[in-house]
Amino acid sequence: MNMMLRPLIHCFFLIALTGQTGGTAPQATVKEYKVSAGQTADLWLGVNVSGKVNYVIRTKDGSNKMKMWWIIQPLGRVTQLGNRSNAGSVDIPNVLKGSVSAKLRGKAAVDTVVYIGENVNVDQSLTFHW
Repeated sequence: MNMMLRPLIHCFFLIALTGQTGGTAPQATVKEYKVSAGQTADLWLGVNVSGKVNYVIRTKDGSNKMKMWWIIQPLGRVTQLGNRSNAGSVDIPNVLKGSVSAKLRGKAAVDTVVYIGENVNVDQSLTFHW
């Protein structure tokens, strides 16, 4: 790949992933995960939050696909998301569905790079009086 184009492509992915096109909103953090063929990786973990997790998937073979699922606590329930491809977002399971925390996990069929960003809010605020 032309070294001059690489920064432009990364900038495009970051803008697409975070949905930021300008303004004064704070920039979301985008994390990069490299997942080897046949391996499983924890891509995101949230506790007491609601919103969306955004992803961009790039694979060595160009298929840009990855199997994803949620692990929802407190009981370790698994919710399959199926094969996801290219770029998109998934809703974070919420408290109304019995979720205290949720972990997004993915499995790569081939060498894969996944960019993960989030658009989240605190789901329930609690006040403790001592």
